[in-house]
Amino acid sequence: METPASFWVPGYMPLQFLLLFAAAFVLFIVGQHVLKKRWRPVTAFWQAILIWLTAYGLLKGLVYPPLPSSLLYTYMGVITVAIFFFASATEEMWSQCRSTVEAFFTRDTRWARTVRAIAFTAVPALAGFAAYHSVVPTLEEPAELRFVHPAPPRAITVHGVRVDLQTAKNPFRVDEGLQPPGGSR
Repeated sequence: METPASFWVPGYMPLQFLLLFAAAFVLFIVGQHVLKKRWRPVTAFWQAILIWLTAYGLLKGLVYPPLPSSLLYTYMGVITVAIFFFASATEEMWSQCRSTVEAFFTRDTRWARTVRAIAFTAVPALAGFAAYHSVVPTLEEPAELRFVHPAPPRAITVHGVRVDLQTAKNPFRVDEGLQPPGGSR
């Protein structure tokens, strides 16, 4: 997904970036309030997952120019630690996270076994694909580094003296035709 450069106003990008994160935060708060009133609220575990995915999407897709991968990974590491602190801030939120993970591993229904099998297959496959994709060489042609320079001029002027480069003799190579003393070259 390419973000058009016209989306960002020059000079206001940091403010726009913070406003986007604030808008996402408000959207999460409103969504949680609506879900709590009408249906079942989202547990702290799924809130953390949604916040992490939203932060990744905003950093990866909306920042212009795109962030270097090392900076993106650094930001996501800090965001991951902050989300962990958020999820473990109170005993109630921590027990919600823990109960979600425990339910994932301990439920013995057909649906839970299917989800576990998919997760335990997909996560290592995605990790392996990411590792392979990061080290596989690209099959692009190398950059063309050979330059063809124009031919030198026929004559140049040095200190007011015109020198014909095609017929001129180099004074430092006067003895090119002579053999060195003591044998051949």
